[in-house]
Amino acid sequence: MEAPTLDRYKDPNRLADVMALIQVLALGENVRGSEAGLAVALQGSPKSADSWTTIARQHPEYFRVAQGDHPVSLLARYAIARTDEGGEPRAEFSDEFTGKLLESAISLYDREVRRKDRTHEIRRVYILIAVAIIAGLFTIAGALIRDFLS
Repeated sequence: MEAPTLDRYKDPNRLADVMALIQVLALGENVRGSEAGLAVALQGSPKSADSWTTIARQHPEYFRVAQGDHPVSLLARYAIARTDEGGEPRAEFSDEFTGKLLESAISLYDREVRRKDRTHEIRRVYILIAVAIIAGLFTIAGALIRDFLS
């Protein structure tokens, strides 16, 4: 099983793919969670991974991937109890609930981008400090060599 990483939003198309998958699984009627069914519903393959199943595996905060013919489902849908013991379908999501799922995807994406920006900024500061120290050492070494030779 492919583990989620902190860089799962590295591809700029990832947020769009996650949001599309959430919408289809939350709102689509008769959408099957198979790779073929998702490709039909979403009119093709994802742009940020090789398959919709890969996207689902990399985002366990939203999706559940099981064994079988239709492995991909929304985690929230799986968590909702069936309406009765006879295996009736689970209750439909409200538009507000689906909107909250989409908002949380956007929020996670924004936090990930900000985290990466902070990390790059910290690295840049350390590089500038290192360059300043190296330049200072060369200046001191040059002065010592000049004094030694004169």
